[in-house]
Amino acid sequence: MKKSIFLFLLLNTSLAFCFDSVSVPPPSAEAVSFYRSGNILWALSRCFELIIPILILFTGFSAKIRNIARTLGRVWFFEVILYFIFYYLLLLILNLPYTYYLTYIRLKDYGLSFQTFHDWLINFVKSGWVNLGIGLLVIWIPYLLIKKSPKKWWVYTWLLSIPIMLLFQVIAPVWIDPIFNRYGPMKDKKLEQQILQLAECAGIEGSRVYEVDRSKDTKMMNAYVTGFGQTKRIVLTDTIIQGMSAKELLFVMGHEMGHYVLHHMWYGLAYFSCLALLGLYLIDKLAKSAIRKFSIKFRFTHLGDIASLPLLLVLFQAFMLLSTPLSNYVSRVMEHEADIFGLEITKDNRAAAEAFVKLQRENLAYPRPGPIYIFWRSTHPPLGQRVDFCNSYRPWVRGVPLKYAAKFNRCQSSRDPL
Repeated sequence: MKKSIFLFLLLNTSLAFCFDSVSVPPPSAEAVSFYRSGNILWALSRCFELIIPILILFTGFSAKIRNIARTLGRVWFFEVILYFIFYYLLLLILNLPYTYYLTYIRLKDYGLSFQTFHDWLINFVKSGWVNLGIGLLVIWIPYLLIKKSPKKWWVYTWLLSIPIMLLFQVIAPVWIDPIFNRYGPMKDKKLEQQILQLAECAGIEGSRVYEVDRSKDTKMMNAYVTGFGQTKRIVLTDTIIQGMSAKELLFVMGHEMGHYVLHHMWYGLAYFSCLALLGLYLIDKLAKSAIRKFSIKFRFTHLGDIASLPLLLVLFQAFMLLSTPLSNYVSRVMEHEADIFGLEITKDNRAAAEAFVKLQRENLAYPRPGPIYIFWRSTHPPLGQRVDFCNSYRPWVRGVPLKYAAKFNRCQSSRDPL
């Protein structure tokens, strides 16, 4: 028995030596500062999201906007549309200083962005138009349902939200994403072929690989698999292609393919659909209660009045904030599953760990944040934990069955560990 234990310990020690584990580097001074200031900005942002609509409600300003929209629009539909345009532009102006600092000044101060003010302004205007257009397409739907069915509008809104979310998943890669970035074929054809072979091993057939020109604006790295059906595509930024080796990139793509193969998009849609149903139910009850109590200050008496939009939005923001820890946990579970998938399909622990280390350095990530950060802000496992996991997860060496072996085609399952 003692001899068996000794041999087991010797084997594990030898394996650790042979695989040469990757160390998690300490965060740089810039990363520590970026992490700490980011926490403060996150808290301020959550406060502003709640305070601004509350002030608009209790000052009666929402009712004033409604009166202007009603005078100009004359009929119900145009009243709703005009109100939303005025309200959206108001929020855009109020948030402009914060948005400018967060997405331009701060990123340049930390060396994460090379974007010129001109390019930033163009993207800001594009984003404004896109968000306004999406809002105009959907904002009238819940108010029409409130008008037709004041008691069950939240159920019908929930039912309609599901196909709308699916529709945006289909059209976003083709119609929305290219508005902000240039998508083109991969320049490195050898790497493209390796990625397509990996996709075939993962059971993803008929995929197209796109390279996004981001290096002129930022050094931050990113890669993802998006869309489904005819809009399915594998996307890499040129920054990640330039910054990682081929083996590291293949692990990253294996991770992203894991999200697709493991149907995380569908699980995420199911989760958020359930969350939306609960949220809409609570919003209906709380909004009607608030109107009964504060109708004199609000200057409207029923939920179907478009002036109630700030009330619906503040309740929505509060609900999403309270559900954030659970949503973060669900996301972290999916990310961990994708890490396992990426490791099992590539069997390259060192490349995986080094990929995370490079992401930490280039994106100024904090490798081991505190529990409060993880609880409230972390949608991914901390990078330090992910490097540790990449160093230790080797079931194929111990003869243990792979968790996702059934997902791989024969070309992968018969492959020797790298």
